[in-house]
This record gives sequence, structure tokens and C-alpha cells, in this order.
Amino acid sequence: MRKLIFILAFLVAKNLFCNPILMPPVISEFYLNEGDWQLEVYFSDDWSSAGIYNFSDLRLICNNDTAYFIAGLSLEWNTLIVIDQNSLSTPFNVDLLEDWIYIETFYCLPLDEGIRYGGPPYFPWHTTTPKTGESIVRQYFNVAWGDDFYGLLKETSPSIGYNAFECSTRGTFSGYVFDQFNNPVPEIRFTYCDESYCWGNVTPSFMCFETDENGYFEADELFCKWHIFKLVKDDIIFAIDTMFFEPDSAYYKEYTLNSVGVPDNDIAKEISIQLAPNPFTYKTSFRISIPDYYRWNEAEISIRNMNGQLVDVIHIPNAVWSGDDFSIDWYPARVATNVYPGLYLYTLEVDGKYVSSDKMIFNE
Repeated sequence: MRKLIFILAFLVAKNLFCNPILMPPVISEFYLNEGDWQLEVYFSDDWSSAGIYNFSDLRLICNNDTAYFIAGLSLEWNTLIVIDQNSLSTPFNVDLLEDWIYIETFYCLPLDEGIRYGGPPYFPWHTTTPKTGESIVRQYFNVAWGDDFYGLLKETSPSIGYNAFECSTRGTFSGYVFDQFNNPVPEIRFTYCDESYCWGNVTPSFMCFETDENGYFEADELFCKWHIFKLVKDDIIFAIDTMFFEPDSAYYKEYTLNSVGVPDNDIAKEISIQLAPNPFTYKTSFRISIPDYYRWNEAEISIRNMNGQLVDVIHIPNAVWSGDDFSIDWYPARVATNVYPGLYLYTLEVDGKYVSSDKMIFNE
């Protein structure tokens, strides 16, 4: 395969989006071909204030390696650029099973959260390892009320060097839902996203679906990634299932439900966690808000490095709760495991239920 040092695609920001609300990420696509890789990047001129002038101001990071760009590699604003191993002055050892790739400046500022692939869905943004001729794409989602976002999807028709932040491939899912007596169960709703996304308020739209009078369901526009389905009826959860959808593939499954369900309180909407300052140097603080009416026993904040290794766990028993927002300080220097400057992930769980995850940046 003829390797490309870079490809300039004549696309400008106004052709990519219509007045986007959030800044475009830097990495837009990762392409794997016969063991070789290419990385599509897009530098919005919004990053010009970060003191970035050329690739010599940047470095490429993955879980276990750091690589530097060759001298003279051109960086242009509002332009797609494709880089590969020939764009680097040193080898870049990428683990195709579990790596997180991102670009950072020399003062340890990651330009975005990068592209994560491989492994099970420990976090919502995990995808899976691409096969030869496939890509992991950063899809741009436009939300009518302004909370635009990007998601990682798998693509079988790579658009490396053009069509930034767009993924065209989808998966199909169908099957039946029965009760414990093998009777079809109608009006079982498969919930896997904010349901307001299914009302035409998000572009591209999410495929929301439920069973008909025969217990049959069918969805033909599912994004190709890990999905965590909650099977819900009358706000009661009867089953939870996790599936990965490969691009251009069809899946069939039958569910048998237990007669006992649990209320769908959607705790991610009830409970919140904030981190400040972020980035931070020697100390940061977690601020958690749990409604007084929500009955719980223990909250837990887990912190992991970019290898997925557990760095620290903060246990918060209900006994210390005062009924208001709760704040707890975290000092990297006081953790038994060595904590080095870099990018980390923190996750909040309440009574073993996942609430949310986000990144944190520890600077020197």
C-alpha cells in the first residue's frame, strides 16, 4: 500500500457544519489497512490561540508510547490532514486491542479526548478494534437545543481525507420479546439513549423502537458501536442487555422477560458530579449532588489511567451525607499508586449503578 504522508482535502469549516456550537475535535478518523494505519486530523482555527503553529509543537500519544512528528510537516487551519507512520520521526507502537490515541501539545494539553477503541464497553465511548479496511470515525451530532456532541462509530466505507465527522454505515437489529409463559409482550421499549434524540431533534437521528402486538421489534438504523439496551414498559426495567453492532450487519435475538422489574429512575439525570479545577496541579475537588429523596447506601468514584488501570477508589457512605451537595478533595500525591501528570478518567457509581464518566487532566 502506498503510504501517504498527508492528504489535503479542500474542505473548510463552513462546509463541515452549519454554525456548530462546539469546537471540532482534532482527531476525526482512525483507519486500519493491512496492518498499516492512518489518522485523519482536522485543526480548526479556534485552536490557533493555543500557541500551535506546526506539527513540531505537537506529539502523538497512545497508552504506552509517545511519537514526534517529522520536521517540516505542514499544518494548515480548517483543513483535513492525514498522517501515518511516515509522518513520524520515531516508531509509534499502537496496541490494536485497547489503545487510546490523542494529540497533545508540549505543555501537556490534550487537544481533545482522542479516539479509543478495543475492549468491552467500560465507558460509553468505547468502540471496538477495526478490521482491515475499516475505520473508527468521530461522528458529529447536531442537537436542536444546542448540546451538540461527538460520538465514536465504526465505519466500513472509510472516508479518510474527506467527509470529516460523518459516518454512513449502520446495523440492523430484530427479534421478539416474550414473557415467562412464552406469550408475546407488546410495547416493550428499547431505551439506549436520551429518548428526546428519537424525536427528530438530533441529526443524524437515533433509531428508537419498541415491540408490536406480536412482541416483534425491528431497527435498521443503529449506529455501529456498543449499545446498552434497557427493555422498559410503564417505566419499569425488565431486562438490560449489552451488544456491539458491526457495520452493515444484521442481528436477531429473542428475549424472555421475568415478571419482576425495577423502576427506571434514570439516575444519571437525578445525580450529578462536577470536578474543579480541571486541569489541576496538586489538588482537585469532586462535588456530588444527590436528591434528598433518593435512597442510597454508598457512592463510589473510581479513577483510572489511560491503560484502564485502577489508580484510586473513593468510597462515600451515606452516613457522611448531610442532605446537601457533597464535596471531597483528591490529592494525587496521597494515592498509594504512583500518579503521573497526564489524562485520567473518573467514574461515579451509586450503589453499583453507573452514573457518569469524564476525563480529568493532572498537570505538573
